[in-house]
Amino acid sequence: MPGSPFTPSSHGSLFARRNKVRSVRRHDKGFTLIEMMITIAILGILSAIAIPNFQRYQARSRRSEAYTNLASIAKSEKAYFAEYSSYVEAAPEPGGAMPSAAKRPWTAAAENVFAPVGWRPEGDVFYDYEVNSTTGGGCPALDCFTASAFGDADGNGLIAIVSYVQPNAQGVVALDSLYGFALPTDPNTGTTLYNAVAVNAAATDLY
Repeated sequence: MPGSPFTPSSHGSLFARRNKVRSVRRHDKGFTLIEMMITIAILGILSAIAIPNFQRYQARSRRSEAYTNLASIAKSEKAYFAEYSSYVEAAPEPGGAMPSAAKRPWTAAAENVFAPVGWRPEGDVFYDYEVNSTTGGGCPALDCFTASAFGDADGNGLIAIVSYVQPNAQGVVALDSLYGFALPTDPNTGTTLYNAVAVNAAATDLY
């Protein structure tokens, strides 16, 4: 109608403004209860996946200490054998409290035990370390050794063992002195692993 303030275009503009206001008001209300529950459920699922993975990563990082130190102990033992034709046994050190996910100081007593081969770790340790030549039959002539690291890197109260097994010329070996577990084996072939640092899957835990 001529002169009317409300034309079709003005009606459309008015409806658009009203819809915009309603949309803004809906957004001002925030999340609905269902949206919040869905968000919390997603976060819970992500946490259930991420936290165990992070804990395993931490345990593997701690276990790397055992790999590094056992390789170093083996090198020191072999250098000693080259000069004196025997290996040196060492009781588990630093001993004292059971190994856990917390580091322990390397004591003066531990220093003395490994002094003959000139080995010491770099700082505090998660694991106990020993070198044995005679347990399980072993080598009375001290011409073989098994170096072992005992630890609980994931803090679950179960002991894991990482070992380095050095047989003598006749293939005779020694076991660890604390638990006497079977020697570490290749998980794919089942063959015993010699002259290499390896996790002992026969132990009660892997970390």
